[in-house]
Amino acid sequence: MSSWERSRFIPWSRIPEDPAHLSEQKERIFRQLQREADKQQRAKEEQKQKLVASGNEDGTAANSATTTTLQSSTVPFRWGDLFKSAAFGGTIGAITGSVFGFMDSMRLAGQSEVLKNASDMAKGKYMMEGTTRSATLFGVFFGGFHVVKYGIRVAIDPGEYSEIAMAGGISLGALMYKPNFRPAMPYATMLILMDSIHLVMRQFESD
Repeated sequence: MSSWERSRFIPWSRIPEDPAHLSEQKERIFRQLQREADKQQRAKEEQKQKLVASGNEDGTAANSATTTTLQSSTVPFRWGDLFKSAAFGGTIGAITGSVFGFMDSMRLAGQSEVLKNASDMAKGKYMMEGTTRSATLFGVFFGGFHVVKYGIRVAIDPGEYSEIAMAGGISLGALMYKPNFRPAMPYATMLILMDSIHLVMRQFESD
């Protein structure tokens, strides 16, 4: 760039009051302007780099905090754990239900005038049907209760006592929805209380 072209970019405020030495001073004025422009450019670049670095640190910290929060507040879903929960609840429910069913069948058989006069084979068949029906009902109920409890744990992980309360409300509500299953409500509630007692005893042992 020629000295004439460069002098066109000199602001009026920088022009000396004595024009006699303008030709000698314009190079100095231009270099001063160039240094100021370079200084401003470097300051802008440094500010931009600081903003980028700060943004990366904040983003990394936010991502780390989010990941930590998610990892600490949720439980990963595993089909194996779901199957074990269903199998455990179904097995315990079926065993308990078979005991309840057998006791109820014996009581009804002793109270029924028809069964009193029936043969031992008929009485045995009646008691076997009652036991099987009760075992199936409570096996499905308690297995479903543990599946719902596991689903709540994976979804929101509110704590073991809250899991039992929420899953118990859902399971008992589903059982109460069917009028034929309502007589089993006391036994179903007992199963859920047994699960709660097991949790309390396990925590006492760990302490």
